[in-house]
Amino acid sequence: MEFSDLVQLLHQTWSGAMRFDPTTYDPSDMDDAKRFISVLIVFIAGASILIGQCFALFLVSASPVGFLLGLLFNGISLAIRLGVWITASVMVASLFFDTVLAPWNFIAVIFIATSPLVFGFLAVLPSIGNVILYVLYGWTTLNMMYGMFYAAKVPFLSGALCALSGWIVMSLFERLFFSKSRAANSGGFLFASRKLSRYSSEQIADYVKQRIMNR
Repeated sequence: MEFSDLVQLLHQTWSGAMRFDPTTYDPSDMDDAKRFISVLIVFIAGASILIGQCFALFLVSASPVGFLLGLLFNGISLAIRLGVWITASVMVASLFFDTVLAPWNFIAVIFIATSPLVFGFLAVLPSIGNVILYVLYGWTTLNMMYGMFYAAKVPFLSGALCALSGWIVMSLFERLFFSKSRAANSGGFLFASRKLSRYSSEQIADYVKQRIMNR
């Protein structure tokens, strides 16, 4: 596939997700090119979210290289977390509902559903940035539900139970392997992109005070 064809497929997939086109999420229509596009979409979404929260990287005095590494990490991190979530959900479905599914196709559906988060960089806007980000998260949630329960024809009750179970597994996985990581608490870009960006304004103020006092 040529680069121009790849860009065209990216635009077609992204715009289809934004307007709730059911053919965009159809697992039977997933080929290698569309799966690659889904990974590209979720990577861009993750990087865009961190740009919207770039104050976190500035607060830890990230270098230009650290800033770029933060964007790279956040994009990959979002893809891994969503991939673990869906894989765990599919495993629960196969164990308790005797349903054999192709996890990669459903991972692609969820990846594509993150299309609204490509605008995550708008969170950097003063006053209204957080409101915009909440709207984008809500839009993404609707996309995920639409993609799985309508376009992919996953039964709602069993699908919701599997999704909840998968989310619990993902949360435990993240807590075990990230929260105990020395790098996660080192104050570098990894800390900023995965922890500091979740802080409330009061926590950020306390963090800034501690940084100033330690200098």
